[in-house]
Amino acid sequence: MKLFKRNKFFHQDRIAMRIAARYGMTYEYKLARRNRLNPVEALEDWDLITPKDYALFTNK
Repeated sequence: MKLFKRNKFFHQDRIAMRIAARYGMTYEYKLARRNRLNPVEALEDWDLITPKDYALFTNK
């Protein structure tokens, strides 16, 4: 039986999807993630992240 590998960016993906949805760019975000960018890089790729949003990724 094969165990599935858990997404190590699960929490960050949830935050990033909300940010991308704010701008109506979830498709573009998902496309960047499929191209092996981490969630923050994917948002930066489309200039969707603000300095205030960076704080969401550093707080745990």
